[in-house]
Amino acid sequence: MDRYTRSRKGAVKGNELEATYLWDKDGVIWNTRIEYWFKGTLIVSGQRRQETGCTIRQLNPFDENRAHEMTVSSWSVHPGSCALQHALCATMKGKQYKMEGSPLVSAQYVLDHLEDPQVKLFDVRGVWGDQPGALTEQYMQGHIPHAIYLDWTQELITTTTAIADAPVPDIKNAHQSFQNLGISAEDTVVLYDDYDHLFASRVWWVMRYFGHPGVKILDGGWPNWQAKGYPVSTENHTPEAGDFLPKEQHHLRVDAHEVLNRSNDTILVDGRSVESYTGLAGDARSGHIPGAINIPFKSLLDGHSGLFIDDQSLKQLFSKAGIDSQKATVMSSCGSGYAGSVILVGLKKIGIEAPLYDGSFSEWKKDPDRPVEQI
Repeated sequence: MDRYTRSRKGAVKGNELEATYLWDKDGVIWNTRIEYWFKGTLIVSGQRRQETGCTIRQLNPFDENRAHEMTVSSWSVHPGSCALQHALCATMKGKQYKMEGSPLVSAQYVLDHLEDPQVKLFDVRGVWGDQPGALTEQYMQGHIPHAIYLDWTQELITTTTAIADAPVPDIKNAHQSFQNLGISAEDTVVLYDDYDHLFASRVWWVMRYFGHPGVKILDGGWPNWQAKGYPVSTENHTPEAGDFLPKEQHHLRVDAHEVLNRSNDTILVDGRSVESYTGLAGDARSGHIPGAINIPFKSLLDGHSGLFIDDQSLKQLFSKAGIDSQKATVMSSCGSGYAGSVILVGLKKIGIEAPLYDGSFSEWKKDPDRPVEQI
């Protein structure tokens, strides 16, 4: 059978792409090789064969040794078309958002996508303190239309220990949670709460830790949605089973050993309140991890609107703490891995990727051999 080869070059939003494909005289594509370069870095590459479907490999621009992979059973490409645009539009929707950088979406974005079946909304409202818990009743009284309630005390968390000490689940239970929530790889996931983004940020970090590429947070959360007078629903939604396959992204999480042995130029951020960071005179195991700097997570938010402050203000805030470059080495922590997740959202918003010390100070202080500082 006669076959024909052609290479094509083009651009997606100003970035380079190249597709090389092979087809026969009847116009059937037999082999396609694609590459997508983002700001000089190879982000997506893949090869498609008629018999096997298409495998897309997403490279992590922060770590060339890590990548996401997915296989697509069918992929329609026609002679003369741009093969990579088909691949991006058909199979990489969530990853397009990742390339765009911001972990946040606006209330207007959510309003515009209420009927989009691949934008999954999750209500993550809850309460912290002496008796942390989910707020299922508040969800039933009113929520964003089509939103599903995500009980953060039961999903994407280890449920066999106290909430304040509960780390991320093992990968088997994470897989079950993604199934329970109806999440697939191509979905854009949008999370919101009414607690200064505390629970939405935690779930955002957990989902990213397990490799989901399209997780976002509604900026301003439920209070902002209500303030705009946008529609509210009391209909309870039960999702169909999701098929996302989690894969741990180990560069997004550090443990106590790594914190203790961090390099001198690594900045450890403590996202708790000033009072918690300072410690109590009568409690020798209160305070903070030695060398940690305090950036209360609420300082990243506008006190009136509850929105994250703008990028320039975030850069100034972090710069005062010595975090003034995308090359800065940062670790985030707090009391139990929640406030520290809000810090990570702020860092991500200005282009800085950093890991979370999941156990944070609640784990750290339990070992008497680990030092504690007070002010």
